[in-house]
Amino acid sequence: MGRSFYRLPAGDSITHLTPKPFYHEASGCYFAMIQRDGKYYQRRWQLGFDGKETNVDEKQVDFVLGSGNHSRTYLHLTSRNALQQLPFGWYAENGGHWGMNPGYDRPDFPGATRLVGYQCMFCHNAYPGIPNGHAEEGAEAQYLLPLPEGIDCQRCHGPGQRHIAAMSKPDAKPAEVRAAILNPARFSPEREMEVCLQCHLETTNLPLPGAVQRRNRGPFSYLPGEALADFRLSFDRASRSGERLEVAQAGYRMLESQCFLKSERKLRCTTCHDPHNVVRGDSAAAHYNGVCLSCHQAAIRSAVAAGAHTANSACVSCHMPKRRTDEAVHIAMTDHQIRRRQPAGDPLAEKDVARESPPYPYRGEVVLYYPAHLPATAENALDTAVAQLRDGSNLQDGLPRLAGLIEKYHPSQAGYYRDLAEGYLAAGDGARAILHFEEAVRRAPASVAVLLRFGNALVESRQWAKAEAVLRSVTARSAGDAEAWGLLGQALWQLNKSAEAKSALQKGLRLNRELPDLHNYLGALLVGSGDRVGAEREFRDALRIEPGIAEWQANLANLLASQNETSEATYYFELAIRLKPGYAGSRLGYARLLANTNRNEEAEQQAKAAVEADQSSAAAHELWGYLLAARGGLDDATRELQAAVRLQPDLWHAQYELGAILVQKGDTAGASQHLKIAAQGTDAQTRASALELLQKLKR
Repeated sequence: MGRSFYRLPAGDSITHLTPKPFYHEASGCYFAMIQRDGKYYQRRWQLGFDGKETNVDEKQVDFVLGSGNHSRTYLHLTSRNALQQLPFGWYAENGGHWGMNPGYDRPDFPGATRLVGYQCMFCHNAYPGIPNGHAEEGAEAQYLLPLPEGIDCQRCHGPGQRHIAAMSKPDAKPAEVRAAILNPARFSPEREMEVCLQCHLETTNLPLPGAVQRRNRGPFSYLPGEALADFRLSFDRASRSGERLEVAQAGYRMLESQCFLKSERKLRCTTCHDPHNVVRGDSAAAHYNGVCLSCHQAAIRSAVAAGAHTANSACVSCHMPKRRTDEAVHIAMTDHQIRRRQPAGDPLAEKDVARESPPYPYRGEVVLYYPAHLPATAENALDTAVAQLRDGSNLQDGLPRLAGLIEKYHPSQAGYYRDLAEGYLAAGDGARAILHFEEAVRRAPASVAVLLRFGNALVESRQWAKAEAVLRSVTARSAGDAEAWGLLGQALWQLNKSAEAKSALQKGLRLNRELPDLHNYLGALLVGSGDRVGAEREFRDALRIEPGIAEWQANLANLLASQNETSEATYYFELAIRLKPGYAGSRLGYARLLANTNRNEEAEQQAKAAVEADQSSAAAHELWGYLLAARGGLDDATRELQAAVRLQPDLWHAQYELGAILVQKGDTAGASQHLKIAAQGTDAQTRASALELLQKLKR
């Protein structure tokens, strides 16, 4: 446990260096761990349009998370004293190998900006200090330096000041010294188990949620000896996890074992494990098998005599085998669900990479798992209702449940109103979401985190004027919040306050250059103002940070196409389509480029794909209609142009082209209808052409 988190020391150790670059096929990225001037860096790059390195991202490695027994994850400390998880890690399996960390083994992995939250630090390190204002739910996870390195005595024995003071007395008595420190061996069975379960009771790390922290508790406030339920509640699927196994589930799986359930709490973690002396190798197998035999010796002898059991008592290898975990597929862990017979199949067989946001997430009741029962109190009812909403697992039942409980109990904590607001926002009910965000702000007027989330909800709901007012309040209170400046910039841009929007976005990026969304928004704004050089720089910066976002690839491609850089634009359009084949924007932009270069057959294929991806895209219907008409497919062209003008009547040229096609088809009445609309449009050339054709129809 003491090796669970540590600062990477300067030196020349090859332990943390890659022998050669690692190529990640899914994203087209190369990774390497390198050393320069005694410091370690993780470097990521791609080979770009010209075959040269592009999207180069290099960050110093400051800390290592993980002992190396199973894996090592590398962390970067930002100038804000936040920790970022780097995408590339090391795994101990098969003698050691490098690979992508869980959640990164995909084409659109989230760059190297993922923050190490308090939940991660809770189980991987001793308790760190938190700056003022950052302990609140929703605030960015930041840490006071120096950070502790590794899980310490306090996690099991509580604060040690009184113990040290007692030891320091010249006449210290052993009983007095022992009484000044917590000893889990003297706890009740439940409290002793919870010292371990604080970190090893993870029902799932997929969206559910697996746990809900109590409102009145800070992220590092749990102390051994207190009821874990006073700090947080654990939740699970109604059907439990089944055969799913995750890394931090040792306690969860053990609680599901018949050995535990029938032991009347005599079986505990410490029955097998001594936290002060971890046995390894051959001696470990002998030790754990001996623990099993201390209860099952007589039964085993009888089974062997009856020919129902082998003479070899390798209990753990059969009844608690190592299995490959589902969320970290390069790791194998001991399955602590003790069973007579294991499921069929190879427990170490390779598994497909798991996504943190699965395409078919759990939807259903989120049930209390630990503790198994709670008293009927307002807090317990509210927290259980919150669990239905947190990850969208049970919005249908959870929204009316939490709304009813709030109406019944009128809790003072703003968090309940914020959770209800977030639930309504997830359900698409922006109006109710805003009402409850306003209530949350009234109950926590000093909370920047609540106000910022309210501003974000207003942006999501496209209430731009109100968003501007709220976000100006946030930036006035917290001028160093880059996210707030970015959201304010978006709102101002939508309100046609381009100069102020540009200033706000640039302010956000001065505070934090690693916000790719802000680079992308600023790039789009600069395109509108005619600053193509600046726009290209921002689009490329966004892709440097997160190279796998198809929409951003398409933005750069559209800009390059507008500058007649056809070959490079083609490269980025095709890359965007590979990343996200169902994104209509990439298909439409590429279709336009192909049409402009007289590659009409290919253009038609892309325009058709754009329509199939987004039936509501008037521009896609319009372009496909033009291309169909160009090769004489008048009936199909009519269908697409009719769809285009139905969706967007002010497509003046489409109205004209539709009218012209209907003239060719002999439908003068229908043609006149569309030509008259085109003749009233704002495009002078189209208006003149429509009037001319209408005059011809009168002759």
